[in-house]
Amino acid sequence: MPKSFYIIDGHAQIFRAYFAPFRDLSSPTGEPTKATYVFTQMLMNLIDTRKPDYLAMVIDSAGDEGVFRKQIYPEYKANRAPRPDDFGVQEERILQIVRDAGIPIFFKHGFEADDVIATMARRLCDQDFETFMVSKDKDLRQIVDHCTKMYDVQSDEVLDADKLEAKVGYRPEQAIEIQTLMGDAIDNVPGIPGIGEKTAAKLIRQYGNVDNVLKHVDELTPKMRENFKTHADKLPVARTLVTLRTDVEMDFDPEACRFVGLHTDRLKQHLQELGFKNLLTRMEGPTSNGGRVASATQSPARKPTSPNALPKHAGFEEGLFGPVSYTHLTLPTNREV
Repeated sequence: MPKSFYIIDGHAQIFRAYFAPFRDLSSPTGEPTKATYVFTQMLMNLIDTRKPDYLAMVIDSAGDEGVFRKQIYPEYKANRAPRPDDFGVQEERILQIVRDAGIPIFFKHGFEADDVIATMARRLCDQDFETFMVSKDKDLRQIVDHCTKMYDVQSDEVLDADKLEAKVGYRPEQAIEIQTLMGDAIDNVPGIPGIGEKTAAKLIRQYGNVDNVLKHVDELTPKMRENFKTHADKLPVARTLVTLRTDVEMDFDPEACRFVGLHTDRLKQHLQELGFKNLLTRMEGPTSNGGRVASATQSPARKPTSPNALPKHAGFEEGLFGPVSYTHLTLPTNREV
């Protein structure tokens, strides 16, 4: 039976928690905590409901100027609005909670979280793992296959290739073609104006791929034909931007992510400091975390074995995430600290 490996799409879930329809919260010291509370509850729900054999979180690295997509297309993500003032402190706290709870956090300079997730998923597929990407991000649909699925912790919904097709109207192997036509307004990826997801899916179902759509452009409506002829030159760069890398060079040992339980002592310190009484009560209950808990004084069964995985007291990343330490993926010849 395949071992279950859950990869949390870190920043996607942090943003989702921040914008969740939930009341504003603050700690006894005045620290904003709405996103922190929602995210921590999500994490506990994931562990309770799915009981993962292996668990990790992947995030974007600090800053995005070095991301390879930015080098190809400087306007990539150039239209992003500044983060809200109270976002950063909650982001820092969430990363501290995840780290102190004993869950490895991975990132890689020059790449985005989705590229790291895609690379991990491909490697895990070759090692008899069933991988669940904890995300609703449409960019990850292209990675879904017989051993990699998407999981929405809020709805407890698992999407494999067939369910994805039933839900969105296309299969994972068509996702890159569809995203190439659509572009992405949020990430400022150029596409064909007026082509949304449904129209793109219809065109790809009819013609098979973007190149064949271009060969049959005269069969399209006058307005669509005009837009294709005007903007078709942008499609090659759009394809490059939306295609996830599955070949990121990195040291990744799945055994470093074996889940033996939360480090409850460390986690409780955060919950007490933040005033999360309901979550504290939940942890102390008889069925807390489905029995998957570990005292901070216990020795976890999993230990990072990669020579480039930094210990928890080393490798501080300044800037976007503040002084938070991570398990860091890096090239063997270029250890970043």
